[in-house]
Amino acid sequence: MKQFRVILYTWCLLLLLGCGVLTIAFSPKEATASEFENRMLEAFPSHDAETVFSGEFALGMERYLSDRFIGRQELIDLSDRIMDSLSLLSKEQKTKLAAMDTPIDAEEDPLEAIPEKPEISPVSSPEPVSSTPEPSPETNSEEAAVSYYSSPEPLAAEQTEPPEQPENLSEKPQSVSSMERNPLIDYDYRKDTNRDEMVSVNLIKHDGSKVKISEYRKWHIRDAANLFNRLADLLPKDGHMFVALAQRGEHVVQYTQALDQYTAYESEAEDYLEPLLKEKITVFRTMEILEPHIRSGEYVYFFTDHHWTALGAYYVHKAMIESMGHKASAYEDYKIIRQSKPYSGSNAKTVEHMLPKGTKDYVDMIEPSIPYDFYRVTDITELTPYPLNNPDASGYQAILWLNMRPWKMIRGYENTGRKMLLVCDSMGMAFAPFMLNYYDEVHIVRPHSTYYSVEQAGGTIKEYIDHYGIDDIYVVQSNFFTADLYRTELRKSIGDGR
Repeated sequence: MKQFRVILYTWCLLLLLGCGVLTIAFSPKEATASEFENRMLEAFPSHDAETVFSGEFALGMERYLSDRFIGRQELIDLSDRIMDSLSLLSKEQKTKLAAMDTPIDAEEDPLEAIPEKPEISPVSSPEPVSSTPEPSPETNSEEAAVSYYSSPEPLAAEQTEPPEQPENLSEKPQSVSSMERNPLIDYDYRKDTNRDEMVSVNLIKHDGSKVKISEYRKWHIRDAANLFNRLADLLPKDGHMFVALAQRGEHVVQYTQALDQYTAYESEAEDYLEPLLKEKITVFRTMEILEPHIRSGEYVYFFTDHHWTALGAYYVHKAMIESMGHKASAYEDYKIIRQSKPYSGSNAKTVEHMLPKGTKDYVDMIEPSIPYDFYRVTDITELTPYPLNNPDASGYQAILWLNMRPWKMIRGYENTGRKMLLVCDSMGMAFAPFMLNYYDEVHIVRPHSTYYSVEQAGGTIKEYIDHYGIDDIYVVQSNFFTADLYRTELRKSIGDGR
């Protein structure tokens, strides 16, 4: 019996050792985003004599193996299914809960927890965040959010009159590039054997040398270009499509914390993408838009989260609207509601070595200042009203019920004569509220198997576009070139028969 236990323990140790070796050998070494958990997974820890003897390497390795072990996501999914099968909630209650970001107390009735009609909260006017360029590390992070940027302008009081509405948006956008187009049509990613070439995102030093901070595979961009062209084909003759590829917060923090060392932030991805797109698609370079605001000290990206702030999303929306020769509404024209507590976001562990101890962020939730309703949409025509934001959720998850699925719609009543679809990842949630000043309906879809499928939605993207009469499409994404799940789900759900 004793010999049997020794053999059993030995095999268990060998199995664990084997799993650890496989994890280290085949898992990514850089920090990557988990769309399932809305956070960054640990990077392989740096290893030298100092980190080994201080114990920092061991702690980093423990976190790395915990985030990366083989079969981790499958075990999480299995656990979720088991817990779901043991739940006492009814099928109808589970359906309601599936649309929400945060769990409801088990003693509450989930069906009663959702309000009958959306209630628009009044604008709050918190004390402005300190504009001190470099707050002391001793700042009490539980009492106030720490920011290296200047605070935004004081929050606007509630508007007594709606902002001036722009003219018809059917005019062709002014080109932001003179690149010659050679659209990629009927591309089959399965037959693309050239999968090693890369484009990079770089920081430019004063001497002209470059520091590469991320890179994308060119075949991923070719695949995305083909999908964007297919989406553009679903639009009416006077329809436009706009593409903005948002950079991730950890890269922006790396740049902002060393502005004296770098002169510019360069992305080669848009230069490779744009010539592959049809003429009705306009590409916007988000860092060219945001870089002047970053250098002037504005709070356009969170420090501890991989998202941009509402102000950052505002500036990108403004560039898009003004490309059509129209005046964008001012930031102060919107209702701005600030969360009462600061928070640490998905990048906190990744960037903690770049920031003073105790650094936290704050979230501003945006609401249109014109009348609106916000709905969760299922089966194309089933509309369930919600408040626009979920202030009880933590951090960025409060914005537009971040993980609500499968389709969302903000409906306005200004009779602009046009409707838009926003195809996005989580970056799009901060962007969407600004668009209601220009469209009667803002539809939002997040083409990822966790947040959208044809089965969940009751129809393809084409069926939704045809039913609601969508005029323009906006793509606001940070993960489209790196997360296969987005391209895979979009490919399945476009519904154009190709």
